[in-house]
Amino acid sequence: MKLSILRKLCATFVIVCTIACQAQNRYSITDLGTLSGGSTVARKINAWGHVAGTSGERDGGAGHAALWRGSPKNLTSLSSFDDSDYSEATTINNRGEMAGLCNTKNNMQAVLWSTSGAIKELGTLTGDTSSRAFGINDRGEVVGLSSGPRGERAFVWTQDGMVAVAVPAGTKSSEAHGINNRDQIVGEFRSSAETHAFLWAPRSGFKDLGVIPGYQTSKATAINDAGEVVGSSSGPFGTQSFIWRLTEGIQTIADIPSEEFSEALDINNQSEIVGTYEGSLGNRAYLWTKKDRFVDLNNLIPAGRGVVLTMAVSINDRGQILAIGMSAPDISPDRPMHQDEEDDLHAVDVHSFLLTPTSDALLR
Repeated sequence: MKLSILRKLCATFVIVCTIACQAQNRYSITDLGTLSGGSTVARKINAWGHVAGTSGERDGGAGHAALWRGSPKNLTSLSSFDDSDYSEATTINNRGEMAGLCNTKNNMQAVLWSTSGAIKELGTLTGDTSSRAFGINDRGEVVGLSSGPRGERAFVWTQDGMVAVAVPAGTKSSEAHGINNRDQIVGEFRSSAETHAFLWAPRSGFKDLGVIPGYQTSKATAINDAGEVVGSSSGPFGTQSFIWRLTEGIQTIADIPSEEFSEALDINNQSEIVGTYEGSLGNRAYLWTKKDRFVDLNNLIPAGRGVVLTMAVSINDRGQILAIGMSAPDISPDRPMHQDEEDDLHAVDVHSFLLTPTSDALLR
Protein backbone atom coordinates (compact mmCIF):
# COMPACT_ATOMS: atom_id res chain seq x y z
CA MET A 1 0.00 0.00 0.00
CA LYS A 2 2.78 2.41 0.92
CA LEU A 3 4.56 1.68 -2.38
CA SER A 4 1.35 2.36 -4.28
CA ILE A 5 0.89 5.70 -2.51
CA LEU A 6 4.51 6.60 -3.20
CA ARG A 7 4.07 5.81 -6.88
CA LYS A 8 0.96 8.00 -7.03
CA LEU A 9 2.76 10.86 -5.30
CA CYS A 10 5.69 10.57 -7.73
CA ALA A 11 3.31 10.53 -10.68
CA THR A 12 1.54 13.63 -9.34
CA PHE A 13 4.89 15.37 -8.85
CA VAL A 14 5.89 14.60 -12.44
CA ILE A 15 2.58 15.97 -13.75
CA VAL A 16 2.89 19.17 -11.68
CA CYS A 17 6.49 19.68 -12.82
CA THR A 18 5.52 19.05 -16.44
CA ILE A 19 2.70 21.60 -16.29
CA ALA A 20 5.02 24.15 -14.64
CA CYS A 21 7.68 23.61 -17.30
CA GLN A 22 5.11 23.92 -20.07
CA ALA A 23 3.81 27.17 -18.54
CA GLN A 24 7.34 28.56 -18.64
CA ASN A 25 7.98 27.41 -22.21
CA ARG A 26 4.81 28.07 -24.15
CA TYR A 27 6.75 30.17 -26.65
CA SER A 28 10.08 29.88 -28.35
CA ILE A 29 11.75 33.27 -28.68
CA THR A 30 13.82 34.67 -31.55
CA ASP A 31 15.76 37.92 -31.45
CA LEU A 32 15.19 39.66 -34.80
CA GLY A 33 18.63 41.26 -34.72
CA THR A 34 19.65 44.69 -36.02
CA LEU A 35 20.87 46.27 -39.23
CA SER A 36 23.73 48.23 -37.65
CA GLY A 37 24.33 46.76 -34.22
CA GLY A 38 22.05 49.27 -32.50
CA SER A 39 18.36 48.83 -31.77
CA THR A 40 15.39 47.39 -33.65
CA VAL A 41 11.77 48.39 -33.00
CA ALA A 42 9.30 45.99 -34.57
CA ARG A 43 5.82 47.24 -35.45
CA LYS A 44 3.63 44.59 -37.10
CA ILE A 45 3.58 40.87 -37.96
CA ASN A 46 1.58 39.27 -40.77
CA ALA A 47 0.08 35.79 -41.12
CA TRP A 48 3.36 34.34 -42.42
CA GLY A 49 5.45 35.60 -39.53
CA HIS A 50 7.04 38.40 -41.54
CA VAL A 51 7.77 41.54 -39.55
CA ALA A 52 7.84 45.23 -40.41
CA GLY A 53 9.88 47.60 -38.27
CA THR A 54 12.74 50.06 -37.93
CA SER A 55 16.40 49.47 -37.09
CA GLY A 56 18.93 52.12 -36.18
CA GLU A 57 21.11 53.57 -33.47
CA ARG A 58 20.44 53.12 -29.76
CA ASP A 59 19.08 56.66 -29.37
CA GLY A 60 16.70 56.25 -32.32
CA GLY A 61 18.88 58.08 -34.82
CA ALA A 62 19.61 56.86 -38.36
CA GLY A 63 16.52 54.68 -38.29
CA HIS A 64 15.83 52.67 -41.42
CA ALA A 65 12.73 50.72 -42.39
CA ALA A 66 13.37 46.99 -42.24
CA LEU A 67 11.72 43.66 -43.05
CA TRP A 68 12.36 40.39 -41.19
CA ARG A 69 11.50 37.09 -42.88
CA GLY A 70 11.94 33.86 -41.04
CA SER A 71 15.52 33.59 -39.82
CA PRO A 72 17.63 35.37 -37.18
CA LYS A 73 19.93 36.85 -39.84
CA ASN A 74 17.24 37.84 -42.31
CA LEU A 75 16.58 41.45 -41.26
CA THR A 76 16.88 43.45 -44.47
CA SER A 77 16.80 47.16 -45.20
CA LEU A 78 13.94 48.51 -47.31
CA SER A 79 14.41 50.93 -50.18
CA SER A 80 14.12 54.67 -49.51
CA PHE A 81 14.35 57.92 -51.43
CA ASP A 82 17.76 59.22 -52.50
CA ASP A 83 17.51 62.27 -50.25
CA SER A 84 16.16 60.39 -47.22
CA ASP A 85 18.06 59.65 -44.02
CA TYR A 86 15.19 58.21 -41.95
CA SER A 87 12.32 55.79 -42.58
CA GLU A 88 9.95 53.50 -40.67
CA ALA A 89 7.91 50.49 -41.74
CA THR A 90 4.92 50.64 -39.41
CA THR A 91 2.67 47.91 -40.82
CA ILE A 92 2.55 44.90 -43.16
CA ASN A 93 -0.31 42.97 -44.75
CA ASN A 94 -0.64 39.29 -45.63
CA ARG A 95 0.43 39.96 -49.24
CA GLY A 96 3.74 41.34 -48.00
CA GLU A 97 3.01 45.00 -48.80
CA MET A 98 4.25 47.43 -46.17
CA ALA A 99 3.43 51.02 -45.31
CA GLY A 100 5.11 53.61 -43.14
CA LEU A 101 6.94 56.87 -43.50
CA CYS A 102 10.08 58.28 -45.06
CA ASN A 103 11.54 61.76 -44.85
CA THR A 104 12.36 63.72 -47.97
CA LYS A 105 14.03 67.06 -48.64
CA ASN A 106 10.61 68.63 -48.10
CA ASN A 107 9.02 66.76 -45.20
CA MET A 108 7.95 63.40 -43.78
CA GLN A 109 5.79 61.45 -46.23
CA ALA A 110 3.58 58.35 -45.99
CA VAL A 111 4.92 55.58 -48.20
CA LEU A 112 3.99 52.14 -49.49
CA TRP A 113 6.46 49.35 -50.25
CA SER A 114 5.26 46.85 -52.87
CA THR A 115 5.96 43.12 -52.66
CA SER A 116 8.91 43.72 -54.99
CA GLY A 117 10.36 46.25 -52.53
CA ALA A 118 9.68 49.35 -54.63
CA ILE A 119 8.78 52.45 -52.61
CA LYS A 120 5.87 54.75 -53.49
CA GLU A 121 5.11 58.14 -52.00
CA LEU A 122 1.42 58.39 -51.04
CA GLY A 123 1.26 62.17 -50.88
CA THR A 124 -0.86 64.31 -48.54
CA LEU A 125 -4.37 65.65 -48.28
CA THR A 126 -4.93 68.90 -50.19
CA GLY A 127 -3.21 71.82 -48.47
CA ASP A 128 -1.05 69.64 -46.20
CA THR A 129 2.73 69.27 -46.18
CA SER A 130 3.46 65.92 -44.52
CA SER A 131 1.89 62.53 -43.83
CA ARG A 132 2.46 59.23 -42.00
CA ALA A 133 0.97 55.77 -42.58
CA PHE A 134 0.06 53.45 -39.70
CA GLY A 135 -2.21 50.69 -41.02
CA ILE A 136 -2.79 48.58 -44.14
CA ASN A 137 -5.29 45.84 -45.03
CA ASP A 138 -4.96 42.93 -47.43
CA ARG A 139 -6.27 45.00 -50.35
CA GLY A 140 -3.40 47.43 -49.93
CA GLU A 141 -5.59 50.23 -48.54
CA VAL A 142 -3.56 52.44 -46.20
CA VAL A 143 -4.58 54.70 -43.29
CA GLY A 144 -2.69 57.29 -41.29
CA LEU A 145 -2.55 61.03 -40.76
CA SER A 146 -1.88 64.02 -43.00
CA SER A 147 -0.78 67.31 -41.43
CA GLY A 148 -0.30 70.95 -42.34
CA PRO A 149 -1.78 74.39 -41.57
CA ARG A 150 -5.17 72.79 -40.87
CA GLY A 151 -3.72 70.43 -38.27
CA GLU A 152 -3.72 66.63 -38.37
CA ARG A 153 -6.36 64.75 -40.37
CA ALA A 154 -7.01 61.02 -40.64
CA PHE A 155 -6.75 59.68 -44.18
CA VAL A 156 -7.39 56.54 -46.16
CA TRP A 157 -5.40 55.84 -49.33
CA THR A 158 -6.48 53.54 -52.16
CA GLN A 159 -5.31 53.15 -55.74
CA ASP A 160 -7.65 56.07 -56.52
CA GLY A 161 -5.68 58.36 -54.22
CA MET A 162 -5.86 59.81 -50.70
CA VAL A 163 -9.05 61.09 -49.08
CA ALA A 164 -9.86 62.36 -45.59
CA VAL A 165 -11.77 60.09 -43.22
CA ALA A 166 -15.16 61.74 -42.70
CA VAL A 167 -15.28 63.08 -39.13
CA PRO A 168 -17.91 65.20 -37.28
CA ALA A 169 -18.06 68.94 -37.85
CA GLY A 170 -15.92 70.81 -35.36
CA THR A 171 -13.24 68.12 -35.13
CA LYS A 172 -9.90 69.75 -34.28
CA SER A 173 -7.66 66.83 -35.24
CA SER A 174 -7.83 63.15 -36.13
CA GLU A 175 -5.58 60.24 -37.04
CA ALA A 176 -6.25 56.68 -38.21
CA HIS A 177 -4.31 53.78 -36.70
CA GLY A 178 -5.81 50.66 -38.25
CA ILE A 179 -8.00 49.27 -41.05
CA ASN A 180 -9.44 45.76 -41.38
CA ASN A 181 -10.47 43.74 -44.43
CA ARG A 182 -14.04 45.09 -44.19
CA ASP A 183 -12.69 48.63 -44.67
CA GLN A 184 -13.51 49.58 -41.08
CA ILE A 185 -11.09 52.22 -39.78
CA VAL A 186 -10.14 53.05 -36.18
CA GLY A 187 -8.20 55.89 -34.63
CA GLU A 188 -8.70 58.95 -32.47
CA PHE A 189 -10.21 62.39 -32.89
CA ARG A 190 -10.40 65.58 -30.83
CA SER A 191 -13.53 67.67 -31.03
CA SER A 192 -12.96 69.98 -28.06
CA ALA A 193 -10.62 69.44 -25.12
CA GLU A 194 -11.11 65.68 -25.12
CA THR A 195 -9.73 63.02 -27.45
CA HIS A 196 -11.89 59.96 -28.14
CA ALA A 197 -11.45 56.71 -30.02
CA PHE A 198 -13.47 56.37 -33.21
CA LEU A 199 -14.67 53.70 -35.61
CA TRP A 200 -15.54 54.49 -39.21
CA ALA A 201 -17.42 51.90 -41.29
CA PRO A 202 -18.52 52.06 -44.95
CA ARG A 203 -22.23 51.55 -44.19
CA SER A 204 -22.69 53.17 -40.80
CA GLY A 205 -20.13 55.98 -41.08
CA PHE A 206 -18.43 57.60 -38.08
CA LYS A 207 -18.91 56.41 -34.48
CA ASP A 208 -17.47 57.90 -31.29
CA LEU A 209 -16.48 54.89 -29.14
CA GLY A 210 -16.52 56.91 -25.94
CA VAL A 211 -14.38 56.26 -22.86
CA ILE A 212 -14.23 53.78 -20.00
CA PRO A 213 -16.70 55.07 -17.35
CA GLY A 214 -14.91 57.54 -15.08
CA TYR A 215 -12.17 58.28 -17.61
CA GLN A 216 -11.77 61.29 -19.90
CA THR A 217 -9.97 60.32 -23.10
CA SER A 218 -9.45 57.28 -25.31
CA LYS A 219 -7.65 56.11 -28.43
CA ALA A 220 -8.12 53.04 -30.62
CA THR A 221 -5.01 51.20 -31.77
CA ALA A 222 -6.28 48.14 -33.69
CA ILE A 223 -9.34 46.36 -35.12
CA ASN A 224 -9.84 42.76 -36.23
CA ASP A 225 -12.06 41.49 -39.05
CA ALA A 226 -14.95 40.90 -36.64
CA GLY A 227 -14.98 44.62 -35.84
CA GLU A 228 -13.60 44.26 -32.31
CA VAL A 229 -11.55 47.33 -31.36
CA VAL A 230 -8.81 47.66 -28.74
CA GLY A 231 -6.97 50.63 -27.30
CA SER A 232 -6.67 52.57 -24.07
CA SER A 233 -8.63 55.10 -22.05
CA SER A 234 -7.01 57.68 -19.74
CA GLY A 235 -8.14 59.86 -16.86
CA PRO A 236 -7.40 60.80 -13.27
CA PHE A 237 -7.10 57.11 -12.37
CA GLY A 238 -4.41 56.41 -14.96
CA THR A 239 -4.60 54.62 -18.31
CA GLN A 240 -6.41 51.32 -18.88
CA SER A 241 -6.71 48.87 -21.78
CA PHE A 242 -10.13 48.57 -23.40
CA ILE A 243 -11.99 46.39 -25.86
CA TRP A 244 -15.01 47.67 -27.77
CA ARG A 245 -17.67 45.44 -29.32
CA LEU A 246 -20.82 46.58 -31.09
CA THR A 247 -23.10 44.65 -28.70
CA GLU A 248 -21.32 45.64 -25.49
CA GLY A 249 -19.68 48.99 -26.11
CA ILE A 250 -16.39 49.97 -24.48
CA GLN A 251 -15.19 47.83 -21.57
CA THR A 252 -12.05 47.53 -19.47
CA ILE A 253 -10.04 44.40 -20.33
CA ALA A 254 -10.40 42.29 -17.21
CA ASP A 255 -7.71 40.91 -14.93
CA ILE A 256 -4.80 43.20 -15.85
CA PRO A 257 -3.02 43.72 -12.50
CA SER A 258 -2.29 47.42 -12.91
CA GLU A 259 -4.34 50.31 -11.66
CA GLU A 260 -2.07 52.97 -13.15
CA PHE A 261 -1.17 51.98 -16.72
CA SER A 262 -1.97 49.44 -19.39
CA GLU A 263 -2.49 49.73 -23.13
CA ALA A 264 -3.90 47.21 -25.61
CA LEU A 265 -1.96 47.41 -28.87
CA ASP A 266 -3.30 44.66 -31.14
CA ILE A 267 -6.02 42.02 -31.52
CA ASN A 268 -6.22 39.04 -33.89
CA ASN A 269 -9.25 37.26 -35.34
CA GLN A 270 -9.36 34.86 -32.36
CA SER A 271 -9.90 37.89 -30.07
CA GLU A 272 -6.44 37.42 -28.53
CA ILE A 273 -5.06 40.75 -27.32
CA VAL A 274 -1.51 41.93 -26.68
CA GLY A 275 -0.18 45.07 -25.07
CA THR A 276 1.84 46.52 -22.22
CA TYR A 277 1.17 47.19 -18.54
CA GLU A 278 3.04 48.70 -15.61
CA GLY A 279 3.57 46.32 -12.71
CA SER A 280 5.75 46.38 -9.62
CA LEU A 281 8.80 45.51 -11.76
CA GLY A 282 8.18 48.15 -14.44
CA ASN A 283 6.58 47.88 -17.88
CA ARG A 284 5.91 44.33 -19.05
CA ALA A 285 4.34 42.74 -22.14
CA TYR A 286 1.02 40.96 -21.74
CA LEU A 287 -1.29 38.55 -23.57
CA TRP A 288 -5.03 38.25 -22.97
CA THR A 289 -7.09 35.31 -24.26
CA LYS A 290 -10.61 34.08 -23.62
CA LYS A 291 -9.21 30.86 -22.17
CA ASP A 292 -6.41 32.07 -19.91
CA ARG A 293 -7.39 35.73 -19.53
CA PHE A 294 -4.39 37.89 -18.57
CA VAL A 295 -0.83 36.56 -18.50
CA ASP A 296 2.56 38.28 -18.38
CA LEU A 297 4.46 37.06 -21.44
CA ASN A 298 7.71 36.99 -19.48
CA ASN A 299 6.28 33.97 -17.65
CA LEU A 300 5.74 32.04 -20.89
CA ILE A 301 9.22 32.13 -22.41
CA PRO A 302 12.28 30.03 -21.50
CA ALA A 303 14.00 31.26 -18.34
CA GLY A 304 17.61 32.37 -18.21
CA ARG A 305 17.67 34.10 -21.60
CA GLY A 306 18.60 37.53 -20.20
CA VAL A 307 15.47 39.00 -21.78
CA VAL A 308 12.75 41.30 -20.44
CA LEU A 309 9.72 41.82 -22.67
CA THR A 310 8.31 45.27 -21.98
CA MET A 311 5.71 45.58 -24.75
CA ALA A 312 3.81 43.20 -27.05
CA VAL A 313 2.87 45.13 -30.19
CA SER A 314 1.31 42.64 -32.61
CA ILE A 315 -0.23 39.15 -32.81
CA ASN A 316 -1.22 37.13 -35.87
CA ASP A 317 -3.90 34.45 -36.27
CA ARG A 318 -1.34 31.67 -35.70
CA GLY A 319 -0.72 33.10 -32.24
CA GLN A 320 2.76 34.41 -33.04
CA ILE A 321 3.51 37.52 -31.03
CA LEU A 322 5.80 40.42 -31.79
CA ALA A 323 7.35 41.92 -28.65
CA ILE A 324 9.84 44.63 -27.76
CA GLY A 325 12.21 44.46 -24.84
CA MET A 326 15.76 44.46 -23.56
CA SER A 327 18.44 41.80 -23.76
CA ALA A 328 21.56 41.67 -21.60
CA PRO A 329 23.28 39.00 -19.44
CA ASP A 330 22.31 40.69 -16.15
CA ILE A 331 18.68 41.41 -17.11
CA SER A 332 15.93 39.31 -15.57
CA PRO A 333 12.14 39.67 -15.64
CA ASP A 334 12.19 39.08 -11.87
CA ARG A 335 14.07 42.25 -10.98
CA PRO A 336 12.95 45.87 -11.32
CA MET A 337 14.83 48.04 -13.78
CA HIS A 338 17.55 50.17 -12.21
CA GLN A 339 16.68 53.82 -11.72
CA ASP A 340 19.05 54.88 -14.50
CA GLU A 341 17.26 52.48 -16.85
CA GLU A 342 13.91 53.98 -15.86
CA ASP A 343 15.26 57.52 -16.29
CA ASP A 344 17.06 56.81 -19.57
CA LEU A 345 15.33 54.35 -21.85
CA HIS A 346 18.30 54.65 -24.22
CA ALA A 347 20.65 53.16 -21.61
CA VAL A 348 20.39 49.73 -23.29
CA ASP A 349 19.71 48.54 -26.80
CA VAL A 350 16.08 47.92 -27.70
CA HIS A 351 15.53 44.45 -29.13
CA SER A 352 12.53 43.01 -30.94
CA PHE A 353 11.50 39.40 -30.53
CA LEU A 354 9.26 36.90 -32.29
CA LEU A 355 7.41 34.61 -29.90
CA THR A 356 6.17 31.40 -31.56
CA PRO A 357 3.83 28.98 -29.72
CA THR A 358 5.63 25.72 -28.96
CA SER A 359 2.31 23.86 -29.08
CA ASP A 360 -1.14 24.93 -30.26
CA ALA A 361 -2.61 22.66 -27.60
CA LEU A 362 -0.89 24.67 -24.88
CA LEU A 363 -1.86 28.04 -26.32
CA ARG A 364 -5.55 27.46 -26.93
